[in-house]
Amino acid sequence: MDLNQFEQRLHAIEARLAVIEERLSLPPPPAQSGWHEPKAPVSTAREADLNALEGSSNSGNWLGTIAVVCFVLAAGFIIKLSIDSGWLTPARQIVIAAVFGMSLIGCGLAMLSTYRGYASLLPAAGVIILYLSVFAAHRLYALVSVDAALILTSLVSLLCIGLYLKIKHDVYALCAAVGAYLSPVILGFHTQALFTVYYFVCCSLTFATLSIWLRSRIMTIIAAYLAILITSLIGLDLKDDVTIAIVLALHFLIFALGTYLFTRVNQQELTEKEAWGFFPVLMLFYAMEYFYIDRSYPGLAPWLSLVFAGLLLALYASAKRWFPDGRIKSQSVIFAFVAIVLFHSFYIELLPADIKPWVYVVMMLAFAFVPFNPSSMKDRSTWYVPALIGFIVLAIEYINIINHLLQRSSMIGSDGPAFWLPVAFAALISTWLVLIYRRDDLAHNDEKGSALLGAAHVLAIAGFYRLADPYGSLAVSACWLFYAIAVMAFAYQRRDKTMAKSALIVLGFAAGKALLYDAASTPTLVRILCLLITGVVLYGAGFLMKKIAEWEK
Repeated sequence: MDLNQFEQRLHAIEARLAVIEERLSLPPPPAQSGWHEPKAPVSTAREADLNALEGSSNSGNWLGTIAVVCFVLAAGFIIKLSIDSGWLTPARQIVIAAVFGMSLIGCGLAMLSTYRGYASLLPAAGVIILYLSVFAAHRLYALVSVDAALILTSLVSLLCIGLYLKIKHDVYALCAAVGAYLSPVILGFHTQALFTVYYFVCCSLTFATLSIWLRSRIMTIIAAYLAILITSLIGLDLKDDVTIAIVLALHFLIFALGTYLFTRVNQQELTEKEAWGFFPVLMLFYAMEYFYIDRSYPGLAPWLSLVFAGLLLALYASAKRWFPDGRIKSQSVIFAFVAIVLFHSFYIELLPADIKPWVYVVMMLAFAFVPFNPSSMKDRSTWYVPALIGFIVLAIEYINIINHLLQRSSMIGSDGPAFWLPVAFAALISTWLVLIYRRDDLAHNDEKGSALLGAAHVLAIAGFYRLADPYGSLAVSACWLFYAIAVMAFAYQRRDKTMAKSALIVLGFAAGKALLYDAASTPTLVRILCLLITGVVLYGAGFLMKKIAEWEK
């Protein structure tokens, strides 16, 4: 049978099959794609070998780290032995140590093609030995001048940066920054402290620029810690607070703008871990900058602190526009720092004592009327620190108001009733406005709603006590009773069972005082009136509670 006949028979078979499928109403067969290479099964033995290899590699890295420590100690003992025995001149001792360090760097670079991660440890040991050699050449033997030693350590730092470019290991960024910032201190530049702090500014500019070029955040973080910490420590003995404050401000500007430009140039935002890595150095800068400014110009320190916080907030607002969702991962750190600065510099230092109690009123009014729903927020962790600080401020002023209301004081001014009564009732009204206008939000969190109700009731008890106390104890009880029945009536109108039950506590407290104390210590006519009023209030409250109990839960 030739090929043409074979094709004709195939076409005939296909035609017959098509007729059968049409009569049976069968779906057409799916279209077949081209031929695919079958997937080779994954070998579990191969996976086990890879896991074992990874485990052995980690073990090897630990061994390599220990070996690095051994090499550094060996170099140190070589120098010590030569000193004790005297068989080498000081110059030869330093040369041998330097050659040993360069040899480790060369061996590590030669091994990069085989075991890159493991071999990268050797150049790190060599760099440390080179630093120690330069320090010993100046401090121990005075073979080189202090200026030459500083130049040599700068060259070693440049070598570290070159190794970082080739190996891409963070240990070289660490060595470069630590060596650059500690060199003036170790070499004895503390006697020329002004030169040292200016040298640190140059180092900060260099590392901030290099971090953008090398795309290394860790270099910026390490340099910021070292620059601000060492400058602050030097300033304690320098007795020039203004200069140290200016230099610290320069460090802040350099690293803040460097981080901002890193994000702009590389289109790479800070990760949340990197952002929180900056938080301790921000707090260190804030504390030391405030300390040095306050020693020279006490009234200026809080204002400058607010300027620094505002600058950081402005950089954040500008940077987040570069990303499509308008959010960057560093915002939690920015908001935390700004909240702490506002709490200390503005609330504690700048705000007058007479105005502070009104902060409670302003914050509660903001909670009541500003459209802000924490339960629907995507990034609730961003607001943890600001929310905590806000709660602390509210608690401080709330306790402050209650404390002054319960004190028996005849003083005029900020300690007298004429001042604290308006604040107390404004705080009470603002708290009730939150309960009214934030009812839906509080309904999702019974604990917060109950706590806010309790705070409002305590404010009412203390406020009405201070208001009615000059008119006698019975007037205080009457105010409490009418407040409790007003709350129950309002709860009845809003069909709020929790609010109605909370008013029973105030009602019971007021009724107990009226029956046990007021009725026993007043004349008969007043006692009868007291009992009648208490009975009417309790009966009315009971009637309302009967109605409330009939509501569906």
